[in-house]
Amino acid sequence: MKCPRCGANNADDARVCGSCGAELVASVTEDDVDELMGQLPTVAAQRREEEERTRLLQKFAEQTRVLDDETQLVDGETQLVDGETQLVDGETQLLDGERDEETRLLQDETRLLDDRDADGEPAGEDDNVTVPGVIPVDATQLRPVARQHDEEHFVVRNTRDYDHDAQSINLAAGADNFDTITEKRPSRRDSRRDPYARSARKGQELGEGKSRSKLRPFLALLLVALVLGGGGAVLTYGMELWGGKTVPSLVGESQANAEARLAEKGLVARIEAQPADDAIGKVLSQDPDVGTRVPEGGEVTLVIATNRMIPEVIGMSEGDARAVLQSVGAEQIETVTRPSGEPEGTVIDVSPGQGQPFVSRSVVTLTVAAPFTVPDVLGKKESDALGELQGAGFATEVEYITSDATVRTVVETWPGPGEVIEQGGMVHVRISSPYPSSPLHLAEFLGHSSQDIDAFLESQGYWFVQGMLDSYGNAMQVYSSEGNGTYTFSSQPYSRPRSLPEDSSSNVMATGVPFAGVRFDFPAHMMPIAADQPAAEWLAGECGYGQIEDICTNGSFALPAGTRQVSVPFVCASGKSGDSVWTILIVNTSSGMRASTICAKQSVYSAGDLAPFNGSISQFVAYQEIYQSGEYVSAPRTNTTANNQGAGQGNNQGQEAQNNGKQQGQ
Repeated sequence: MKCPRCGANNADDARVCGSCGAELVASVTEDDVDELMGQLPTVAAQRREEEERTRLLQKFAEQTRVLDDETQLVDGETQLVDGETQLVDGETQLLDGERDEETRLLQDETRLLDDRDADGEPAGEDDNVTVPGVIPVDATQLRPVARQHDEEHFVVRNTRDYDHDAQSINLAAGADNFDTITEKRPSRRDSRRDPYARSARKGQELGEGKSRSKLRPFLALLLVALVLGGGGAVLTYGMELWGGKTVPSLVGESQANAEARLAEKGLVARIEAQPADDAIGKVLSQDPDVGTRVPEGGEVTLVIATNRMIPEVIGMSEGDARAVLQSVGAEQIETVTRPSGEPEGTVIDVSPGQGQPFVSRSVVTLTVAAPFTVPDVLGKKESDALGELQGAGFATEVEYITSDATVRTVVETWPGPGEVIEQGGMVHVRISSPYPSSPLHLAEFLGHSSQDIDAFLESQGYWFVQGMLDSYGNAMQVYSSEGNGTYTFSSQPYSRPRSLPEDSSSNVMATGVPFAGVRFDFPAHMMPIAADQPAAEWLAGECGYGQIEDICTNGSFALPAGTRQVSVPFVCASGKSGDSVWTILIVNTSSGMRASTICAKQSVYSAGDLAPFNGSISQFVAYQEIYQSGEYVSAPRTNTTANNQGAGQGNNQGQEAQNNGKQQGQ
């Protein structure tokens, strides 16, 4: 055992140094050590300072992490930046307070050091701490060990300049060369945190904070710089002075505005088109998303809405064309067929046209080639049927035939409906004739339009003579011929025609003006040889009329009272054909035979007009032609008064019949 006073080596069980006589064993208790350690206030203070500094560093690290997380949300939001600035200001104030607290602790330590003498002991006290029965020991050679579960540990550590008192304490405790005097040794973690242990391991002299006090100002300044630097970094980051540019919200903006906003930030727009129905020319989506940081000069992809366009589908099959249209968004596709020289089923047209814009809900119509087949036009009007056939690419040839079908309707086609022929092939169309079957068939005239009659008479060699519109809106018109008789159309066809005004030169029937009835004066080559019933029956047959229903002659004619007598023989026969009434009148005059036929609608003859003649149309027509015209009238009867009364009554009846005839024709 080495003497702590003179350094001489002695036996391990020696109690007194053999060289200097100093005692080698001292009785030291834990209470003595506790009393001694209680005189070392700076050890506890430095430990508290170390723990407080560690807490502050941890808090700073946590605040730095929070600042990093909040930085991602700073983009473009001034309120958040302001809030972070306030947080930084609060942290700066906290650090200032901590720095003031550290400065105060340093000042306290400095005052404590100033109170010690040159040997490092408190002024005015002895060099050694007096403990009954214990060798004095330098306080700086003792350190407390970290407590574990309320157990206190004390270790006497070896330094290069240990003194005999410290060695004596170790010997007195029975420790083997600087071991602990407690049952447990401090943990390695406590040793690392203990500034005294670190100093001892590094060979430094143990003291009251001498090895740490030099770093405190530097650490405080570093901490303040870090906080201020962090706050400045947040502000400058939010101002986009570093760390790239924040991508703004561009969805819904027009392409021009979106590109301009990116250009202001130094970013480049990359445009991608996407067909759409709405918001044409505006941004549908963007990449990166809003708030993302992009390096200056970086690209931002903008998806711009553009019109849907009809693709090129002409020449495709119907199935392929439908698939292509559906791929560009068409939802409603319809198909129609049209005869074509292209292969059957090939798309020959599309509406809207190729390259035209459309929306998905619009109807897109595909026209598909079909073989040339004769369409079914039976029963259709002539104009409609011919238009359909010619529109389908066929040539047409019209033939008018006599038929019971409606005038100018299709009766037959050859080839028939549905038959396949080549493009441009000829289709023969048979149409119910718009013309009478014969110029003498006046009953057929009433089933045709005035325009058709005008064209028919012209085709039969008759020409327009005079024409005008009467006061009832009907046509009054005359056609003549070279030896083939004369036609007169008027509202009172039963009256012998008189000369029309000189200005009546308008062919009103050619313009479609209707007529009420027609009169035909037979030519000389058709005159019968007698004015009797057989002659009337012969002419009725020539005109296509049916059986005679009523007939009168000059011998059987019952004149109204007071009517002037005539001296010429005549015969007048009448009958019906459908809803029309016809009459044939033959008069044997001194200059020769005259014959005429009249055909008019039943409505031309009213019951009031026929009452004086017992409802006989033949007598009414004979009366108007022979007795009212005055051309064939003989001398009046001897009873002048009766004759005058009868003549007045007859004239009044004739005039009334004319007026009624006009109204009925209209």
